Amino acid sequence: MPSTQELATQASSQLQAKNTRIQYPEERHFITQPTAPGTYLGPLDASLLNADKVPLLFKPFTVKDLTLANRAVVAPMCMFSSVDGFFTDYHLVHLGSFAISGAGLVLAEATGVLPEGRISPSDTGIWKDEQIVGLKRIADFIHAQGSKFGMQLAHAGRKASVKPFYGDVPESEYWKDNVVGPSGGNDFQWDANHIVPRELSVEEIQETVKAFGAAATRAAKAGLDTVEIHGAHGYLIHQFLSPISNHRTDQYGGSLENRARFLLEVVREVRANFPAEKPIFLRVSATDCVEHLDESSWDIEQTIQIAKWVKEAGVDVFHVSSGGNTPKQVVEYAPNYQVPFAERVKKEVPGLYVVAVGVITSGKQANEILEEERADLVAIGRGFLRYPNFVTNAAKELNVRVKYSQQYEAGSGI
Repeated sequence: MPSTQELATQASSQLQAKNTRIQYPEERHFITQPTAPGTYLGPLDASLLNADKVPLLFKPFTVKDLTLANRAVVAPMCMFSSVDGFFTDYHLVHLGSFAISGAGLVLAEATGVLPEGRISPSDTGIWKDEQIVGLKRIADFIHAQGSKFGMQLAHAGRKASVKPFYGDVPESEYWKDNVVGPSGGNDFQWDANHIVPRELSVEEIQETVKAFGAAATRAAKAGLDTVEIHGAHGYLIHQFLSPISNHRTDQYGGSLENRARFLLEVVREVRANFPAEKPIFLRVSATDCVEHLDESSWDIEQTIQIAKWVKEAGVDVFHVSSGGNTPKQVVEYAPNYQVPFAERVKKEVPGLYVVAVGVITSGKQANEILEEERADLVAIGRGFLRYPNFVTNAAKELNVRVKYSQQYEAGSGI
């Protein structure tokens, strides 16, 4: 039986191991792809009608210094697979698989700019420099495949510190006394499964803005091609925008200009701390989805107005989703259900690139959205989970011969 001293030494070693993050070697071996997987190579069957027309889904897309081989984007999806905010080998395999299979752009999940900004204790974070190395490892791998990589910068606000969908997290890992929002108190608890938030002070708002900027700096150090500010799905920025969750009476509440102030300050701070030659994305919910209720809420008209403002403030690409800010929402979930919102923004805010999302499950469907000029890019979430090779499947649907990863060429059928 181990002695007391031996047990103490063992416990100390275990604690040290938990607090010591893996230092990946600077020199890594990659077989770099001469042509990015997902690149258009020609028609599969040249005898078919209009075979020589390149589907828009497989035409390159460029914004600033970012050029994508195709217009299929992996939407950010929470994986609840992090410890203390660090990206892990799970994220390397998960995100890297999409790059191997030809996604033009891979966006990592909502990543907390502050520890209390995570949705759950199992979410990724980018609030300290030590978190850069694991993120850079993923960026280097994705770039070696020929794909591009970005991440969502996020703060969950009143929807923070909740139980992840899977896995056991000790109670000590939660921050139940530090869940915040634009407004606080029982009236602003999202639902019974969430924590009652406290109201952010003006000083704390300004500190949070700075945290977004510092996170953008770390993302740049990790070599990311873009960052996406998360202003959707009822998280902190959305909470400030919507009259449902923002009842402030100071400069951050009341009028649309005031409710949008926090978002615009975040955009300017991120723009100032991310390389000017690289684009910035913003994801928003176009509506609170409570049109059936007789109360002030967030809607598409206000979304169009802030789209104009954020374009001037430095946003290059506008990613349009919906809902998430109240359990009273009614969402008619169906193919393309959010695409009309993206279409409105694209038509009414010239010069702002737009991403459509919302039950996009096939290559033909994605290409139709682009060909009809309803959006410039399409983002797919669950579709990529079902089929990590979504791009090569889409290519077959559209009579496209597409580049495969060299290691996967044997399965291309070419």
